Amino acid sequence: MQDFLREYARNFLNSRLMDERRSLPPALISEFAEAGLLGLQIPRRYGGQELSHADMKRVFTQLGAIDANLAVFCAVHNTLGIPPIRFSATDAVKDEVLPRLAGGQALVTSAISEPGIGSHVRGMATTASRNADGSFTINGAKKWISLGGDARYVNVFAKLRDERGRPQGITGFLVDSRTPGFEIGPEMLTLGLRAVPQYDLGFRNLRVPRSALLGQEGAGLDIAKTAFTSGRVVLAAMTLGAAMRSLELAQRFTNGREIATGSMAENGRIRELLAESGAGVQAAETLLARIAAWQDAGEDVPDAWFFCAKILGCELGWSAIDNALQVLGARGFLDTNTVGQHFRDYRLFRIFEGSTEAITVYLGSVFARKPDEFADLLGPVRPTAPILDLVDQVARISADRPEDPGARHIHAALVGELVCWTLLTVVTGETAHRSAMDAYTASWTEHQLRQRLRNAQLTSHRSLPTLAEFTDHVAGYADVIGDVDQRRWPAEEWRTDPLLR
Repeated sequence: MQDFLREYARNFLNSRLMDERRSLPPALISEFAEAGLLGLQIPRRYGGQELSHADMKRVFTQLGAIDANLAVFCAVHNTLGIPPIRFSATDAVKDEVLPRLAGGQALVTSAISEPGIGSHVRGMATTASRNADGSFTINGAKKWISLGGDARYVNVFAKLRDERGRPQGITGFLVDSRTPGFEIGPEMLTLGLRAVPQYDLGFRNLRVPRSALLGQEGAGLDIAKTAFTSGRVVLAAMTLGAAMRSLELAQRFTNGREIATGSMAENGRIRELLAESGAGVQAAETLLARIAAWQDAGEDVPDAWFFCAKILGCELGWSAIDNALQVLGARGFLDTNTVGQHFRDYRLFRIFEGSTEAITVYLGSVFARKPDEFADLLGPVRPTAPILDLVDQVARISADRPEDPGARHIHAALVGELVCWTLLTVVTGETAHRSAMDAYTASWTEHQLRQRLRNAQLTSHRSLPTLAEFTDHVAGYADVIGDVDQRRWPAEEWRTDPLLR
């Protein structure tokens, strides 16, 4: 698969053209299916590749280095779309659908986000009602659905009510997009990832048979969680692939660039900037490899490890891309260069599948309420004595929970960040003996944790302006910048001329 992707990138891919046309190449789906990329973990009996988690991570790191659009296209299909079917659909549905997905005859995605909700899944408004004949009727709307306008199948999650209107919990359904009542809304004009657009979807009295159920009634949250948990690691792997490619280009540039102080590659500040970026990428890569090894060994991996992978993998990866762009100078700011497109495309990954801030606060809230559980995360690893001392410091900060509700959010964010850096420090410390770069990475990661501990101890109870005070402050901007809302020109006319109907 890696050989195929590398040859495809060298000889057939035009990322710039794909970005401008806002679409994937017409032959891509069949070619990727033939290479096995549309059934990465589908069992072989259904025509899939049955890859391990470690190998799937390698594939997505490779995809991420080539083009974010290709990576997200494969990720949505393989990690958000297929798992709910693979683990929760009936055997008859699996027999019918999985071979089609692996063979590229159909695509699949999942629809959870709505106009009024993002990460707050329990606030969804889409409903499903059970009918007397056992079928279900779905009504509602979804937003920001990758492949939503292209997928033949969509895993739709809705609040179920029985025949008497009683709530039965969030439930998943496999919906064929050809079903009457399935409506495809407008494509979002995004900053990046233009070839894999996001769509609005609507469901108007859409009726599905009982066989469309994914798992048991009311089990939809667990089914969605399984897919999104695995997807978070894949997002990190893709970002790290792009970061590696960006640093590769930046290093090539510095080797050939002469500046006032001599060779740019020998400039101490540039060396430091690139080395720290490389350490961040390697640290996150070490974390992902450890999680994949646990998964492939059949071990139960606590959710916090996946959250940590998503937060730090995407943050450190995008930071490396940003630094590579900075090192490239004016060349980095050219939108025709690879790093510039990575900069636009991978910025979304700090938001995708839960923003860094949202999931950091969530993670920190969990351990702030139950600080004793923090030590349980370290069960599979063996921290050294100095690291154990840092773990104790994190636990003490977690237990120091403020009373003010607003201050609790700040405290939770600090705790969540510290938990992530603690886990990263532990896993990089275990691999420090492998090479000089591994030793530097372990030292750099531990330094980052110590620095954050010092900052947390200084700022955890800092006062903020009140909401009213800050609202008044921002309202004062109008005196400086005036009213600059643009009255947009009318959108393109796409409807059929009435006289031609």
